[in-house]
Amino acid sequence: MNFKYYRSSLTLFLLLFFSVLFSQNNSDDYLESIAFDIIKESKNCVFVTLGSENKPITRVMEHNLYNKKFDIYLVTNPFSRKVSHLKSNSIVSLNFQSIDKLSYVSLNGKAQLIDDIKLKKKYWKEEWTPHYKNIETDCVLIKIIPESLEIVSLTNEVFGDSKTWKPKTISIEN
Repeated sequence: MNFKYYRSSLTLFLLLFFSVLFSQNNSDDYLESIAFDIIKESKNCVFVTLGSENKPITRVMEHNLYNKKFDIYLVTNPFSRKVSHLKSNSIVSLNFQSIDKLSYVSLNGKAQLIDDIKLKKKYWKEEWTPHYKNIETDCVLIKIIPESLEIVSLTNEVFGDSKTWKPKTISIEN
């Protein structure tokens, strides 16, 4: 048996156990600050759109967190399934996990497709450049318009409901 695995599992269990016992209500500002840090440190997110018959379709994507208002941008091929999904239904969810895997944020909202070259250049992330030969024609930005955040962060003592496990949730004003 792997001792490291059991030790980390025991640590996680104890964190969860004591978190349920001593959890506290957190202000929206505090939760937003933690969520921002988790999203910023995440290199990728799981991006969920609704495909045909409103079935969720997920994929891992690199994101650009532009500011503390949770303006997030993604980029994709204009002929991708994501684009066709978003044209039919703009509801999306993005999920981010901290590097230590003890925290996560789910951002729920709507997406807007942007094909304006000035905006593409403004919100562009250099890491995207090798994948798109021509920024004007080979890609489209996806702007996320956040409506709510769900957050659990064991390292910051932000826990879900002890009975239902529902995470702390805050509404985002646009």
